Amino acid sequence: MDPVKIGQVEAYMTTDITTDEELKVLLRVVWTAKSTETPFKPAENLKRGDMVRLTLEKVSEAPKTEQAEKSE
Repeated sequence: MDPVKIGQVEAYMTTDITTDEELKVLLRVVWTAKSTETPFKPAENLKRGDMVRLTLEKVSEAPKTEQAEKSE
């Protein structure tokens, strides 16, 4: 499946981050339900006040459950 862009968000950095530090991204579905934090090291130093854009893409289909297969 080819990636499908499903959204973007822009935000300003609230602190400085260097390329040897981990930056974490957290996707929340509702306030209490959250996925795991996804850490990565940025390819470029970021400074407080820099605007960053996160792009969310769907890259695969969810696995089918037995219940969903029975209803088809």
